[in-house]
Amino acid sequence: MTIFYAGDTHGRINHIANIDRLASEAGVTHVVQVGDFGIRWPGGHCPIFKYFEKRARKNRPGPTWITCGGNHDNWDKWNELSAEQGHPDLVELAPACFFAQRGSVHVLDGVKHIFCGGAESTDRHIRAVGVDWWAAETPTYAEFTLFMDRLESEEPDVVVTHDAPVRVPIKRTQRHTSPTPTNLENIIKLSAHKPKVWYYGHHHTMDEIEVDGVLYRCCGLHGQYKES
Repeated sequence: MTIFYAGDTHGRINHIANIDRLASEAGVTHVVQVGDFGIRWPGGHCPIFKYFEKRARKNRPGPTWITCGGNHDNWDKWNELSAEQGHPDLVELAPACFFAQRGSVHVLDGVKHIFCGGAESTDRHIRAVGVDWWAAETPTYAEFTLFMDRLESEEPDVVVTHDAPVRVPIKRTQRHTSPTPTNLENIIKLSAHKPKVWYYGHHHTMDEIEVDGVLYRCCGLHGQYKES
């Protein structure tokens, strides 16, 4: 079964609804979203939450969505939901819509995936804490360590992150000093296991490049997606 890998949506419900419809029509059971999803903020009237709630209430068919989370997602709310639900590997954000915890491994349509969302906001200086910026946007040392341990022990076929390792050539300043791409780079350098495909977002392009036997695929922006 084909999986859709959706790029950054930034809360644009029309793009999310369109991907959801196309996936449903194609018989796709899972949409994997690579962060900057935009659900659960700015508050309880979030249009994405209302969309999935309505889909469930009307019993409309559709895929299960799983996001890794990006730097522009409401980590405070997501972590609050995680605590309320007992810190599961998949945190329910809305009906049929989940957040995959950093370092968690999930088999989707027979394919083993590992997730590690988050990145650094280059526009942090114009954002307000708890309004449109959250400190937990960057994975912790413990989360990066868990990600590496699971990458080694579980040997997943697919990696899903918001940013990409430094080795992926991207025209953006300060990547070599930014925590997430540099830590991901160190992990892939040290790991004996190399996944087949690495999906990411953050950079808003539809690119792919093979480096050291791994195919890195950026999933685009605002309704763009790749198929497995």
